[in-house]
Amino acid sequence: MVQSMKQFLVLVFLITSFFGACSSKDEIKYGDQIIGLGSPIALGYDSTVVLLQDYFMSPEELDSVSISSGLHTGWSSDNKKLTITGRMLPKLGILSFWDGDVKYDLLLKKTNKEEVVFRIKNKNYKKVQVKGEMNSWNPSATPLTKKEDVWEAKMLVNQGVYQYLFVVDGREMLDPENADRVSNGMGGFNNLLKVGNADNSTLPVIETSKYFSNEITFSVKNTDRVYVLWENHELKTTRDGDFVTVSIPAAASDLAQSKIRAWAYNSSGVSNDILIPLNYRYVVESPLSLERTDPHSWNMYFVLIDRFKDGNPANTRKVNDPDILPKANYYGGDLAGITQSIKSGYFKKIGVNSLWLSPISQNPEEAYGLWDKGGVYTKFSGYHGYWPVSSSKIDDRFGTSDEFKELLDVAHEHGMSVILDYVANHVHELHPVYQEHKDWVTDLYLPDGRMNTELWDEQRLTTWFDTFMPTLDFSKPEVIDTMTDSALFWVKNYELDGFRHDATKHIQLEFWRTLTRKVKEEVIAKEGKSVFQIGETYGSRELVASYINSGMLESQFDFSMYDASLNAFGQGFSFKGLQSQLQESFNYFGYHNTMGIISGNHDKPRFISLTSGEVAWDEDSKLAGWTREIGTPKSFAYERLNMLLAFNLTIPGIPVTYYGDEFGMPGANDPDNRGWMKFEDSELSELELRNRSVFTMLSELRSSNMSLIYGDFKFHVSEDDVLAYSRAYFNQQVITVFNKSNITKDVSIQLRNGFDYSKLISYFGNRFKVENGVLIVTLPANQFEILTL
Repeated sequence: MVQSMKQFLVLVFLITSFFGACSSKDEIKYGDQIIGLGSPIALGYDSTVVLLQDYFMSPEELDSVSISSGLHTGWSSDNKKLTITGRMLPKLGILSFWDGDVKYDLLLKKTNKEEVVFRIKNKNYKKVQVKGEMNSWNPSATPLTKKEDVWEAKMLVNQGVYQYLFVVDGREMLDPENADRVSNGMGGFNNLLKVGNADNSTLPVIETSKYFSNEITFSVKNTDRVYVLWENHELKTTRDGDFVTVSIPAAASDLAQSKIRAWAYNSSGVSNDILIPLNYRYVVESPLSLERTDPHSWNMYFVLIDRFKDGNPANTRKVNDPDILPKANYYGGDLAGITQSIKSGYFKKIGVNSLWLSPISQNPEEAYGLWDKGGVYTKFSGYHGYWPVSSSKIDDRFGTSDEFKELLDVAHEHGMSVILDYVANHVHELHPVYQEHKDWVTDLYLPDGRMNTELWDEQRLTTWFDTFMPTLDFSKPEVIDTMTDSALFWVKNYELDGFRHDATKHIQLEFWRTLTRKVKEEVIAKEGKSVFQIGETYGSRELVASYINSGMLESQFDFSMYDASLNAFGQGFSFKGLQSQLQESFNYFGYHNTMGIISGNHDKPRFISLTSGEVAWDEDSKLAGWTREIGTPKSFAYERLNMLLAFNLTIPGIPVTYYGDEFGMPGANDPDNRGWMKFEDSELSELELRNRSVFTMLSELRSSNMSLIYGDFKFHVSEDDVLAYSRAYFNQQVITVFNKSNITKDVSIQLRNGFDYSKLISYFGNRFKVENGVLIVTLPANQFEILTL
């Protein structure tokens, strides 16, 4: 009864506050309770729990809440949780909180989950499961139940496209009733599950149109309503036909950097999103006005430190063990070598402006692990940095604390940001945390007697990477507290710009919430520093997305997107599959996401060697690297690599280039994909020099064009061998076109309305013409073109 009265009083207050807040389009009071942009809340199928500390620095100071029609809210007794129930009729809504006279607004997205039924007929099967992107490839999560001779399971699945397989009596098999299949990238196939309406023609569309003084106008199509937020405060909109206008609030004049976001909806679904950076009260027109720490503007480069450059031979020290083959021992790369590369201008030369460094914490002095396969026997050193025996001491083979500080200072002086790889999931058995707290780790053996190693999906939160690497038990508060303090050490003591987090999906969500909370309180709010966090999760997009919100990580690497790119550019599969997967990423992460879009990494064979055929798609790529020399790629493979890089640098997200991919370094899988870096022109072939030049041009184009940093995204053509899309930011536009066939093609593209195409420029020199609103680009085989306005 007391709570009901409270809700009544709150309602009266909200009605008064709502009309007061809307009385003037310019009277927005800025509040700093939310650090960064509050992530939209995806409503659950039945109910949704909002953890207020994910958003608010002091949730106990919130006075009241209001929510869109059809939904109801309930506070927890400790005011830390808000439960949302009911059904929201529109596709979008707003959840508002008041802290005194400051109102905070969070976007609500209606659930798009649908019930899916998996069936397979056979009365003789003993056990049937299904695994796929919709359940993180974990067959034990979705067992089928037998009814007479039919096995069946029901799941709630978000609308989208998913790969899957049946697992029958322990054996993987395709769905015999589903002919829709796609390559799994390893020589086999997976089935495709399509949930919901795949027709996007009726969906709403919103685009930036113009800005003048302090007003921004959007053009809209098929929209019932548009929501616009400045920072975390809803703005009043004015609509005139297909145009919606908002006024930038006066409060923006006090902030050097802020952002405006916009979404629209209709009965068919939700539009793309719009993101506009502001410099005080003005729309940012040039990348030069963006801060160095803005991740949307990053062009990232992954450096595996030991294999990059030896800047200080005095600290080079291999592990003295005859059982370690040379490829698995230290080469000598160090922090001083990276600093020298920054000073020499290499990174500026190729156009990258941010670095991801492999872990630098102390690793063991002895050999561990074992490869005994295919006639090859070797143990390993910790040259890669992922076996920490300390979480705060820098490995002396990489350098000293002062050398790390110098690297960061020099990088920042050269306009570069640096994030550090941090390992929290596990420690080496010599680490003091394990030596002093043996009860802080998960069990190495399962109740059924099996060893709990490399069970990545089945035992996601407990599995060990190896027997000498205990996995920490993050169900224990003391483990969370210790390891979050350990991570905090690095951003409090060094001028880092963020973290790349190893093995993200193997750690409970509470760890990430605690770490992000500490980073916000002790570094961002207190010191005014930016700390960007990107995670590494192999699994379904739903699993990946579960780690991304205002209270956890900003982003993760989009491995599903990489796999789709590998299929399209590497194996020649239809661009239609690539389009489908890119659209899925937009559906989960938004059109202005900061997901990591990789060219490859240290855990994968080099793209160029796969597409060239020097490493077969269906072979053991690690064994290949141990047993034979991976030859020089064929010439066409360099063209395909260029197309992959062009794709990565022109779609939304943060392009992340693995060192050496800028020129086409070959290699099988770990450790063959971790060769010495090459810098000098004399070390590179003619094809490698050409590719590095193309990469540089791509980098320069991306860094100089707002359309490729904050632009929207529109598909124009998607055929088996031809793909074309555009990105636009007000009057700027970039059009990207691919032809991966083996013949020259004229690609016709229906252009957007409202642009003057008389000044269209072909960046790579291919012929084009514009006739009656249609762009025709002539593209040779295995080539791409980027045109700019």
